[in-house]
Amino acid sequence: MNSRRITLIVAIVLAVTTGLLTLRYLNSVNQSAQVAVVESKPVVIANRDIPTRAKITPDMLTLTKRPANQIEPGAIADPHVAIGDVSLIAIPMNSTITDSKIGQPAAVGLDGRLKPGMRAVTIAVDAIKSVNGLIQPGDRVDVLASVAKGSGDHPNTYAIIRGALVLALNNAIEPAPDQSPAPPGQNGGVPATVTLGVTVQQASLLTVADLNTTLRLALRSPNEPIRAEPAENIDFQDATPVPKSVPPVLAMPPPPVVVAKKERPSVTIVDGDRLIQGNR
Repeated sequence: MNSRRITLIVAIVLAVTTGLLTLRYLNSVNQSAQVAVVESKPVVIANRDIPTRAKITPDMLTLTKRPANQIEPGAIADPHVAIGDVSLIAIPMNSTITDSKIGQPAAVGLDGRLKPGMRAVTIAVDAIKSVNGLIQPGDRVDVLASVAKGSGDHPNTYAIIRGALVLALNNAIEPAPDQSPAPPGQNGGVPATVTLGVTVQQASLLTVADLNTTLRLALRSPNEPIRAEPAENIDFQDATPVPKSVPPVLAMPPPPVVVAKKERPSVTIVDGDRLIQGNR
């Protein structure tokens, strides 16, 4: 075996080794990228429809994995945490079990659904502002505020709150059994008021916006993360109140000046036994 053949064999071995090392490196990079893309976290979901005020039992729950960016805030990762609680709202099948949807039996009332740091604020709505009355307790909504400007200017609309929890419609804290129409202000029909669960800061913002802007609710998908879109800051200084038309006040003519007639002084004349008065 001459030196040229030995050199060729060594070169071939080095090339094959380099190729194998490169292939192994590329495979490890691809596996790392795939792991980063499909990284998920455990989450508990409902394996069937759970009605309101139902006691949570193990056969109602399923532990699964979902992408971390698609998990709702407050999602429960351990089924044992939810077992024994009651559902505060109706939970559809395949919905995520969160700490705002379940609680102790004493927490069935409205105040029991408020976590520390949350406030319940009620605003007036109508058929247009409440998505034609299709919003139900337990839904998530965005609060839109339209700031009216002066005459001829287009109003600006801001999404001041994202993913607010609907606590009640009128005085109903549970979803209506059907969507049959009813007169406004009655349970099950188009609501006259909506109570939202918001933070302390959002409660102040919502109160000011309710007094100075026109509010409207936008229903969110239950599968959309609450922080998918950021909340927008509103500048109430942009609002220019439109002056109301006031009829002109007609000026009343001044009262006529009455000039008192000046009386001429009188003179008394004595004529014998008679007194005669006359004017000068």
